[in-house]
Amino acid sequence: MKWDRNIGIGLSPICLALLVCGCTSVSITQPLSKEPKAIDREKFEGVWLMDNEPFHVRFGTDGIARIAGMEWKDNQFHVARAEMVVTKGVKHNFLSIRTQEDGKWTDGYGFVQYKFTDQGDLVIWIPNGGVFKEAVENKQLDGEIKKVQHSTEITITSDREKLLEFINDPDNLKLFEYRDPLILRKLTGNRETEQRDPS
Repeated sequence: MKWDRNIGIGLSPICLALLVCGCTSVSITQPLSKEPKAIDREKFEGVWLMDNEPFHVRFGTDGIARIAGMEWKDNQFHVARAEMVVTKGVKHNFLSIRTQEDGKWTDGYGFVQYKFTDQGDLVIWIPNGGVFKEAVENKQLDGEIKKVQHSTEITITSDREKLLEFINDPDNLKLFEYRDPLILRKLTGNRETEQRDPS
């Protein structure tokens, strides 16, 4: 599975966090939270814009956020889907995201660090592939490293507790690509959420 910035018009907003860090991609085998909760629900829910393409975010009763957008394929529109698990860390918060391809969910999850600005924009940082590759090679994390043509795919297989402990380290300032954030702008909120929680 390859995370790509140029994943296509329909899936680019859906795969908002599944982006390649240079020629190295990082994925995990399970979401960072075992029991998902609707963290930052009022901030996430609504319609967002990325690369001039809108996509919707809503939380289900199971605490998992559903993401949907439109994809043009075979001369007609199709709904492109993803799901997102929000995890609150010690100092930072994280997202675990997987997509649906041809009606089937991908096996792995992409993960990112995120925060909201005072204006409500969503700032996302993708993993630094080189740092996670080194962590697997040095046995700090369990994982698999696979070279595919000119790219490297890293799959972290450590349990979620070990990985969270690793990425929660406030002194490790190289884990994510802080110099190249992805910034998403919210177009409209979810009226039902706003009625439940005006704040």
